[in-house]
Amino acid sequence: MTAPHLAPLMEPLDVGSRTLKNRVIVTAHATHNIDAENLPNDDDVAYFEERARGGAALVTMGTTAVHPSSPTPYGIYHNFDDRIIPRYEALSEAVHGQGGLIIPQLGHMGARTDGEWGPVWAPSQVSHHLWASIPYAMSRADVRTVIDAYAAAAERAVRGGMDGVELSVGHGQMINLFLSPLTNQRDDEYGGSDEARFRFCREVIEGVRAAVGDALLFVRVNGSDEVPGSLDQDAWLDIDQRISELGLVDAMNVSANFYGSVIPTMAVPRGCYLHYARAVRQRVDIPVGAVGRITDPTMAVQALIDGDADFIGMTRAHIADPHLVMKVLEDRPDEIRPCIGCIQMCQGELGRHRNVKCVYNAVTGRERLLRDVETEKAETPRRVVVVGGGPAGLETARVSAIRGHEVTLFDERSDLGGAVRIAARTDGRDGLVDAVDWLANEVQRLGVTVRLRRTAEADDIMALEPDVVVLATGASEGLPQWADREVRTLLPAADVVSGRPRLSGSVVVVDETDRTLGMSAALAAAEQGCSVVLVTARPGPAELVEAEVRDDFLERLVAAKVEIRTSTQVRSYDAERGELHCGYGGLAALTYQRLDEHGQLLTAPTTDTVIHADFVVHTWTEPRAELFADLPDTVDVRAVGDVLNPHRIEAAVHGGFALAASI
Repeated sequence: MTAPHLAPLMEPLDVGSRTLKNRVIVTAHATHNIDAENLPNDDDVAYFEERARGGAALVTMGTTAVHPSSPTPYGIYHNFDDRIIPRYEALSEAVHGQGGLIIPQLGHMGARTDGEWGPVWAPSQVSHHLWASIPYAMSRADVRTVIDAYAAAAERAVRGGMDGVELSVGHGQMINLFLSPLTNQRDDEYGGSDEARFRFCREVIEGVRAAVGDALLFVRVNGSDEVPGSLDQDAWLDIDQRISELGLVDAMNVSANFYGSVIPTMAVPRGCYLHYARAVRQRVDIPVGAVGRITDPTMAVQALIDGDADFIGMTRAHIADPHLVMKVLEDRPDEIRPCIGCIQMCQGELGRHRNVKCVYNAVTGRERLLRDVETEKAETPRRVVVVGGGPAGLETARVSAIRGHEVTLFDERSDLGGAVRIAARTDGRDGLVDAVDWLANEVQRLGVTVRLRRTAEADDIMALEPDVVVLATGASEGLPQWADREVRTLLPAADVVSGRPRLSGSVVVVDETDRTLGMSAALAAAEQGCSVVLVTARPGPAELVEAEVRDDFLERLVAAKVEIRTSTQVRSYDAERGELHCGYGGLAALTYQRLDEHGQLLTAPTTDTVIHADFVVHTWTEPRAELFADLPDTVDVRAVGDVLNPHRIEAAVHGGFALAASI
């Protein structure tokens, strides 16, 4: 039974010729679940079926390119010919079997590309996208060809059993390029005035409506392009009204962005686009949907009550927990795994040309193989002891308990969560704590015996007569290779982020992990009033971090007046003089070091520059594997997480899942 305060979210909504069984939808997003021809594969079928099984009223496939002239970054689908129809049939049958509706988004990426080869078409020879070259300006014949391609793609979708289609009108795709005066500088009937720039959009909508008949026609619009010289909120409201007055569209959902990713990071406030949706809803006479870090049912209900929207897009929330709606219906909202907004594997994996995943849901993107793994009971219940309450240990304990094992978890800290709680202290990264809070709540709910403030010794572990011992003891701060000895002025970054000790004067932060820890430490030192230099051997700091997250950090670093020195390899540290000796050339500088047969530094390398510092902060960490030697050989001892290889949260959680599934 749904809790009364969440009941509005479960009310049905009539949209066009269809009825949404509740107010929650999964909006269009790339999954990279594609075959060699960029057609949806069996993993895509399983992925969308799982979101429908979890109760979402409607799921929307990511952009389907309507014409071969469209770039296909992030592994978007092809809908150029009838080969996609059987795949649509498989998807629609699977989703309909779970009681949901499904539509694909149709689009042409225009000048949006990730650097791939091929044509780049646009209304005018104006580059607007980060990786775009100057595009080819479409002829009138090209314009007609693409308009017809939208209609043909829509017809294939409904022939494949789809409940309709959605048109991408914003997000810097082709229709947006025609609408914007920044990118449409034509002087024919498709440019030169607001009405003329709208013509391409109108003709696409007219053609698509004719192709789909009474099936659903959604449009996804921008609340604003948020780019100087392009369409602001007022301009978009005029466009939205024009679209609504055509009488051809069943619903709108409202997002923002013109240059690239439309996915707000953890640093962006939750509900960041609600004000755009509210303004659109006040202007048009069709149902309006809201998106933008709407991460939990309570926030979604409040958006409905406040009149921001008629339905709510909770896409990343469904990447994190595809059963969100079902848990609301069954009055289990506390069990919903919340999206933390990190974008490390939903957006990040797409940028690495891999399929969508979630940092702390190991099943996401692998539903076809793993959907039932964590809930299958083990053949033989066993006594499992987990040492370490970070994300790796928590996930191991959680899944082991679900599978029927008797689990005890030790952690030396007073709170579960490990190093993630430290990382969450950085401004704009506080959402990380939601992941370990959920894991901690789940192990408690599942009956795991948790022993906090206990440094587990071998005798403590063996007293429990375990069948399996899992070491999830993580990593600790080690001594960097360029430091001869540990001294008071050489500090680990985690301590600085935690606020200890108090710093003053000049601080140099050495980023050797290519992740966020070095940038977090630099910000923490700057907040204490220090003069900070961030040094990295790479062309830029935190190169393993997703571009959107790194950009958030870089804005803060610039605002904090942190100096960033790139391609600078630290070679040695003279603590007495407060001198950090560095060479230029990045990682290649490592080859200049002379090592003895034990791998130790034999002679100090040549130094190109000296950076003076009162404190030097390092990010070097080493696995804490002492218990391996202390436990008897007769015990089944396994390891997971940073104790094997210091890494990011996803490696810890996914490793914990896999280990627990094997017990």
